[in-house]
Formats: sequence, structure tokens, C-alpha cells
Amino acid sequence: MEINWKEIREKEFPALNDVVHLKAAGGSPISRSAFKVGLSYLEDMLNSGDIFWDDYFKELELIRNKLSKYFNSKPSEIAFLINTSSCMNAVARMFNQGEIMYPEGEFPSSIHIFKRLGFTCKKINSIKHRYRIDDIKNRISVNTNYCIHSHVQYLTGFKQNLEKLGIICKENKIINIINATQSFGAFPINVKSQNIDVLVGSALKWACCGYGIGIIYIREELVKENSLPFSSWLSVKDGDSMDNDNLKIVNETKSMDSFGGTPHFQSLLTLKGGLTLIETIGDGNLQEGIKRISDRIVILTSEFVEKVKSLHYRIISPLELENRSGIITLEHKKAGKIYNELLKNHIYISLRNYSKSTEKTLLRFSFNYYNNFEDIEKAISILKKY
Repeated sequence: MEINWKEIREKEFPALNDVVHLKAAGGSPISRSAFKVGLSYLEDMLNSGDIFWDDYFKELELIRNKLSKYFNSKPSEIAFLINTSSCMNAVARMFNQGEIMYPEGEFPSSIHIFKRLGFTCKKINSIKHRYRIDDIKNRISVNTNYCIHSHVQYLTGFKQNLEKLGIICKENKIINIINATQSFGAFPINVKSQNIDVLVGSALKWACCGYGIGIIYIREELVKENSLPFSSWLSVKDGDSMDNDNLKIVNETKSMDSFGGTPHFQSLLTLKGGLTLIETIGDGNLQEGIKRISDRIVILTSEFVEKVKSLHYRIISPLELENRSGIITLEHKKAGKIYNELLKNHIYISLRNYSKSTEKTLLRFSFNYYNNFEDIEKAISILKKY
């Protein structure tokens, strides 16, 4: 079935009526489908008060089941927190201190709490903004316990081959921790076939669901071996008994929903709407919807790259399909001036700098499925001036 992307854009994304939004890597507009479900919660609370408690928990289980199909996991291996940072905090506090290897350009939230807690951290150097599997292999030592790696790097858009990474982690008995913030909702993920032990992410960016949604998957066996780092009254068996002596923790990832207390229903319910939209794109199949979205992103980035190649910009993002994502970053010494010109024309992207540099020389364009060729033409018309 051919997808009518124009119809989806017009129906789901009124924010795009007057602007060109090419900054999904920062945050996408919320879809109408996500907005409606989130709004229904507010309307319930306004018009009826807090009388739908049990119903909201049933909705969360429905969302969890959808995610388990996306990830190819058990529903009980998934919990809902508030953002990627909260998820990484939970991960860091679950494991014993050990040696971590991570890409030198990794987003700070992936590694910050591990460094603060005293884990030994060593960097994987990039070659032309790529983290090659052979180079990762060469960084492994007998002391390496963990690998932390974004599926898609936030600055360059480098997309790691998770199958290959998973194989070397499994062969070397390294716990494989993936930050999927820049791929969730845009690219396929299979925690079983890709040997992912822990996966974290948020729904702000490519899933178009707004702020306040952190998602964490932890392989069942790891939870049993290490126990949960956070729990509260809803993490225990028979929590409704309100027995404050009850410490019978249900040792499953899902017991950490919002760290074991009342979940943040409003944000999480928008995720139901966002995932339902992806299912619609996939003719009722969530995984097919993700595949179609990833194919759409490849088409859009290919069009953009083809037009940029003849201009005076250095493309630092990988262009080969294996490692290309929805992020295409350009380097130019007048990046700040170009960024301001884009803003004047209501074209929104991200102005960035290399880590440890104060000079903003990078223009990060990030394409989601709602974008079109007209968006690209408008951006190129400004880029041609420099």
C-alpha cells in the first residue's frame, strides 16, 4: 500500500502549516493523534476528577504491549520513566562499578551518571565521525564490562549497526547498553536479534509525542541477577493493601514505572496516540510502520544530500545507508549567519558545535517522515546563498 504522506502531514501536524521544521533530532511537533489522547486525560480530570485510575493503568499496559512488539521483548521488561536521563540513572545504579567503553562523541546523558558514580570510562575514537566495529573490538580489554552506545549519534547522525555491535558484546560478555533517543520511532529495533541488554530512549523526537516520556528496557535475566535500583509502594506484590511493611518487590523492569509510584499518565497517554499513528502508517502493524517511516527518511535525506553536494558545505554525516540516519549535519565557517537567515525564513534547524569547542560551525538538519521535498527546496534556497 502506498502511503499518502501529504495527507498525514496535513491531518496530523498543523505546526507545519507556516514553518519548515527540520529539527526532529531536537524535538518534533506533537502529532494530532498523540495530542488527542493526552488531551482526553486532561478533560477527564477537569470534567470528572480522578475517577479513572484503574482505566489509566489498563491503558499503560496496552502501551507497554505495543512497545514490546516494537522491541521484540516481553512487556514486563519495559518501564516508563520521564526522560532518557532518568533511565540512565536507573541503569547506572543497578550495576556494579566496572569499565565502560563509549563513543567519544556520545551525548552527555548517556555517560554522565556513570562517571559521577565512579565507573572507569574509556572512549572509542571515531574515524571520519564513524565508530567502526573493528575499532570497538580493539578497545575491549579483559576489564571491559559495559558498552554504552547511541543507536544514532546526536551530532553527526552516525547510525551504528546494532547487529554487529551486539555480536561483539555477546562474544566478550559485555553488557550492551543502547541509547535509542535518536532512533526511537524512526528505525527498527530488535533487542533479541541485536543482543541488546539495556535500551533507553524518549518519545519527544522521532515519535512526535512531546516531553515527559522516558522508556527503558532491561533484559529479564539482568534484573533477576542485580535487582531493581528503585522501588516504591506500587513495586510490591499486593501494593493495594497499603501495608508499609510490605517489601515484597516484584523484580521486573515494569515495577520501576515512574520509579515505583504513580505514573505520569498525561505524558504517557500521548505515547498511545503516537504509536497508534505509526500502526496506521503500517496498515495496523507497528513494526511495518517503523519500516515505512525509516524508508521515507532515507528518501528525504537522499534528496537533501544530492542537492547539498554541489554547494560549499562539508557534510560530516555518514552517507552510506548502513550508517545513515535522519540527521544530516553540515559544516560551514558562517554557520551562525546561515542559521539566522534560515530562522528569518521560518526554517528551523539546530546550530551546533563540536564537543569542547565554543565555535558553532555546524548546521544540523534532521528529517522526519512528515517532511517533504518542498521543505528541502526552501532550505536549499537559503544554503545556496553561502
